[in-house]
Amino acid sequence: MRAKNISGSEKVMKLDLSVILTLTTFIILITFVVFSLYIIRPAFAHITKQFGNIKIEVGWSDEPALVGQLNKAIVDVNSTAGGNSSAVINALADMSIVAKYGSVAKPLDFVPSEQSEGLYESKMIPTRIGSYSLMLNGTIKGQTITNAEIPLDEVEGTQKLSFPDSGGISGGDGGISSSGTNNNIGSKIQGVVSQLANDIDSTKASIDILAKNNSNVQKSIQDSKNSNDRSYMVGMTGIGAGIAGIVIAAISLSSRKAAIGLK
Repeated sequence: MRAKNISGSEKVMKLDLSVILTLTTFIILITFVVFSLYIIRPAFAHITKQFGNIKIEVGWSDEPALVGQLNKAIVDVNSTAGGNSSAVINALADMSIVAKYGSVAKPLDFVPSEQSEGLYESKMIPTRIGSYSLMLNGTIKGQTITNAEIPLDEVEGTQKLSFPDSGGISGGDGGISSSGTNNNIGSKIQGVVSQLANDIDSTKASIDILAKNNSNVQKSIQDSKNSNDRSYMVGMTGIGAGIAGIVIAAISLSSRKAAIGLK
């Protein structure tokens, strides 16, 4: 009987341990899911680049940036000389900043922001979904910046935030049609088309560069040919002059011999 009681007690302990492990695993799983939902979310971060003692941060004023919506490209400039960060006043006086979408570019005019010193902004309405960037050239407090391209966060479609859907039709019982799904598909297609247009623009730019290089090569070949033709003409003229000189010398010598014979 005693052996049976010990065996039953062990079974209870094993059962309790199994329940505790199951509950612990479940709690850990729930905690992980909640933590993942908290940290896994769209990241709209400004991009920072360091140029010597000058730190430049770029981004959109309103994020996420939406196609067709008024927004502002912002540039924050700080000096890190001496290990301290301080805003740079009138930092963009000698800078040229161009917005780029593929091979399409547009110069931007930046003005000081009223929010804080060292912050500059330029209004812009992004008209296509996809990747944009800012190209910086010039000097800031003696620091030269050449062809520095800094990406902006991608511009997204408005469908994910639009409500109600412009093409949506609600049923009499309060049901929602499938137009929302269609709009999401349309947004993805629009993004693909925009990216494709971006790639086509880049390809056209590359073709233009190749055509220009080919034209330069042909021009160099033609210049070389013209130079060779000129050298040939000069050479032939020299040879002709030499032959003429020999003929004249021969005639002169013959005349002199004839004159001596007559004497």
